[in-house]
Amino acid sequence: MIRPAKFADILQLAELAVEMHQRSVYADRATLEIARFKKLCIPAIQNHGKGACLYVADTGGRVDGFIVGVIDRLYGISAEFYATDLFFYVSPTADARAAFGLADAFLRWAEGAPGVIEVRPGISGAMEGWERAGKLWERKGLRLDGAMYVRRFK
Repeated sequence: MIRPAKFADILQLAELAVEMHQRSVYADRATLEIARFKKLCIPAIQNHGKGACLYVADTGGRVDGFIVGVIDRLYGISAEFYATDLFFYVSPTADARAAFGLADAFLRWAEGAPGVIEVRPGISGAMEGWERAGKLWERKGLRLDGAMYVRRFK
């Protein structure tokens, strides 16, 4: 079941953040500050449906996926807004439909947000199999728009 996150979910969300970090290219390069992650979840839950959203995939009381969405001014200078995701993660143990449901919930939220003229979910190469996320967004009617480049220093 896909639903808005509750404050009671924060501990399970933190566990997923640890799992996500351990599976990422940053596992050995960057320190996860779990308190900071929890702090980020609070306003996303409080303001859910307004300037942010936090949806979870719930399987019998177990949170096994989540998406955090935010709204910002287009390019920081427009009167209009865009919606993007900060995190989109589904555990390998989750139901195969969880990612689709989270994406649908995020898109519905973005489409209904006042002043939002486009949605721009991001995909980085931080996780193995990131290409699957691109295929998911394409199946949802989004198209590739640009690219992201990186130079790692450590």
